[in-house]
Amino acid sequence: MPLLKTAKTSLFYSDDGDGKPLIFIHGLGASGKMFEPQITEFSPTHRVICPDLRGSGRSGRLTGPVAGLLDRQCDDIADLMDCLGVPRAVVCGVSYGGVVTCHFALRYPEKVRAVIIVDSAGDTEPVSVKERLILISLCAAFWLIYLPLPLLLSAIRRQYRRWPLAARHIAHIAKNLRKRETVLQQFALLRANHTRRLHQLNCPVLGIVGSALAISLRLMQRAMQKIRDSELYVITNSIDPTNLCQPERFAELVRGFLNRLNW
Repeated sequence: MPLLKTAKTSLFYSDDGDGKPLIFIHGLGASGKMFEPQITEFSPTHRVICPDLRGSGRSGRLTGPVAGLLDRQCDDIADLMDCLGVPRAVVCGVSYGGVVTCHFALRYPEKVRAVIIVDSAGDTEPVSVKERLILISLCAAFWLIYLPLPLLLSAIRRQYRRWPLAARHIAHIAKNLRKRETVLQQFALLRANHTRRLHQLNCPVLGIVGSALAISLRLMQRAMQKIRDSELYVITNSIDPTNLCQPERFAELVRGFLNRLNW
């Protein structure tokens, strides 16, 4: 796996295949490894680039205040594109990666041909008491990362018993989690509010969300309604991360979107 070293950080990434570039941005605490099925699927037809975000995987440490964390991670992606000679790409982000992708598209619109947002949201602001309670419970569940590893792995197996591929990848994430930096990224996620700026996205946007968690579906619907050139698909029997829970259906939707873009 190549390593990009800059004055600011080091960035691990994979770079597979030829053709028009497709960049995948991973979820919270994960790494580019979570896109192994997509590398296999798309590298025969596209150049597939999967970085480890700063603070995750084998990339450099998070530095600086939480307030500018998303900016710094997006600047890293821009530096990587420049280093690899990639002027524009279709960028796909899953979960936290979807937040990074939105931020990147707003910060570097000239580098983005189109955006794919998966199991993500424009913000985490509740619009009802019920939503607030659900989001509080999800935030509380995040702290399960500090459980002893055997208990955490057991919880993952129960949560993802219907999706064995996702269970294996998430277990790998748990075993290699950089906990302190994952917490900092969670704080950045909670601070993020792109909803009021999503109308500024001037590129085609594909939204994909799993049906198994109603709050995720509502947050995605709310975000997509703000984007002029957007389409949203709901994948049944799936949950975050949909690219691992239903990789075949995910690939079908992404490839159809790329074909419509002639990309």
